Amino acid sequence: MAEDKVRLGIIGLGAEGGMYAKFLDAEMVPNMRIGAICDILPEKKEEADAYGVPFYADYKEMIDSGDVDAVVTTVPHYLHPEMGIYALQQGIHALVEKPVGVYTKQANELIEYAASKPELKFGVFFNQRTNPLYKDLKALMDSGELGKLRHTSWIITTWWRPQPYYAQSEWRATWGGEGGGVLVNQAPHQLDLWQWICGVPKSVFAKVAYGFKRDIEVEDEVNALVDFGDGATGTF
Repeated sequence: MAEDKVRLGIIGLGAEGGMYAKFLDAEMVPNMRIGAICDILPEKKEEADAYGVPFYADYKEMIDSGDVDAVVTTVPHYLHPEMGIYALQQGIHALVEKPVGVYTKQANELIEYAASKPELKFGVFFNQRTNPLYKDLKALMDSGELGKLRHTSWIITTWWRPQPYYAQSEWRATWGGEGGGVLVNQAPHQLDLWQWICGVPKSVFAKVAYGFKRDIEVEDEVNALVDFGDGATGTF
């Protein structure tokens, strides 16, 4: 890199991408700045111009431009794997928003390719692991002070979204855009914390409700019963 600050390329200037841009513009990340912005909507160029950075309509052109050292993908979930892989192929660090992908095969392809590039930084945005509450809980569980895990009940009710949230983007809460509902949007953070702290279940039985409380086509409520395989059980 030709300067001290990492130049971040933001792919997708919607709600999430806009937050990244505002945080960086406000210098909330000392060692990083906006390098360029990419969005398929031409009207987003005006916002990019306001930040004084180059604008691209094609993410590959932005990655190949020399304007960025790293990228973040704030786009529909199906696109995360291909964008992450392309960035890494070009020697660009990559941070993909959760979920890493919709299909297990594509997600694994990205993870495996990233592992083959140890000189580059790659990550999935599971920021809840940095929360002191969860870090302390993880340390407590790992210490064995509480004994062997027998049962876990993980209930989350504060991450709900109102109807206007789903209306802000056409791809939100659709099978073709998001690939699902709460399980691939709000729940990934909780699922990550749950398995990080308690372990990965061996079997899962779940019941989901589609468009239960919101006018959407995908699931907006989930209840699951899991078996950890060693006598321990859990609910989510």
